[in-house]
Amino acid sequence: MMHNSEQIAMKTDSSMLDRAARAVGELTGLTCENFSLGPIARKQEGFDGMVRFKLRGHKLRRPFVVKQSLNSDVVHLLTLLKKASEDGLLLVTPHVNDRQAEMLRKAGVEFMDESGNVFLRAPGLHVLITGRRALLSPAATSGPRAFHPCGLKLLFALLTDSQLDNSQPYVALVSRAYREIAAATGFAHSTIGWIMADLIRLGMVVEVGKGVRTLVGRYRLLERWVQGYLEVLRPKLVTERYRSINADWWKNASLENGLWSGEVAEAKLTGTLKPGTVTVFGERPPHGFVLKHSLQKDPQGPVEFLSPFWRMDGRLDSANTCVHPILIYADLLAIDDDRTREAARNVYERYLRSIIEAA
Repeated sequence: MMHNSEQIAMKTDSSMLDRAARAVGELTGLTCENFSLGPIARKQEGFDGMVRFKLRGHKLRRPFVVKQSLNSDVVHLLTLLKKASEDGLLLVTPHVNDRQAEMLRKAGVEFMDESGNVFLRAPGLHVLITGRRALLSPAATSGPRAFHPCGLKLLFALLTDSQLDNSQPYVALVSRAYREIAAATGFAHSTIGWIMADLIRLGMVVEVGKGVRTLVGRYRLLERWVQGYLEVLRPKLVTERYRSINADWWKNASLENGLWSGEVAEAKLTGTLKPGTVTVFGERPPHGFVLKHSLQKDPQGPVEFLSPFWRMDGRLDSANTCVHPILIYADLLAIDDDRTREAARNVYERYLRSIIEAA
């Protein structure tokens, strides 16, 4: 059964696809034959639907994703999503600027926007139109409060809750009374109230039974969280940066008040990366730690210490030395190279797919 919030989101997606197809059609002759909204198949979770259209005698079938806004981090996430699709990927969005168009083209992600900018390719067909200005300037807005720093911190707590998919009333953190969520996370009761109201309004939290709420559209929610974390939250968390003459110093390091993230965490979990950066969430390193591992302060250094934005006593067990895989995934994307983007995809497949695609 579809919730009202899901119906509203699908109607919005449908309208944007229709506007973009009309704008591109006026310039190229493209006609949209039909489209369907909703998950296509389990292996293609994360797509918003499937579209079929005709252009210059060619018939194309593409899974598509609708995005209200676009930046380099979203492009990287789309690149990962495209790799999971045998039929390619079509991005539908209000506007693609020249720089974004080039990034998408290089990543092989097709697109069309409401201004008529488009990139489509198939055997015997190559269409590229860029440089068309947005029809309307985006309204100045601070965006939903759920994606302000406090909202991002609460979302992290909800997404990493080990009881997230417990169907029993009031067990999952998202299902509890606001005062209980406040007590568990350390946020003010009023703060929980307006963030949860935002999530409900956006259709990201829905009631699925008496006393049972859950997070829905989790792939899209994860994308939004990663984008907000990288742009809004993470830059303010870095407390110290260092460099070391020994790139493998972390192998013999023991963190008494910290957890590994990023490349080192991925290397410890899967062993596929040779870390070029070191990311630690925890207290500033004591002087003895710095001396032991020959760390030297460097504002551009590859060794970074960040302040935790969640309660550190929330680790799963005493033997765990790494942050939650969601944070490892985001920190790998923050490095912004092909090697770490591929590592992020591996982390998603191994540790996150069962969480993110559960609802």
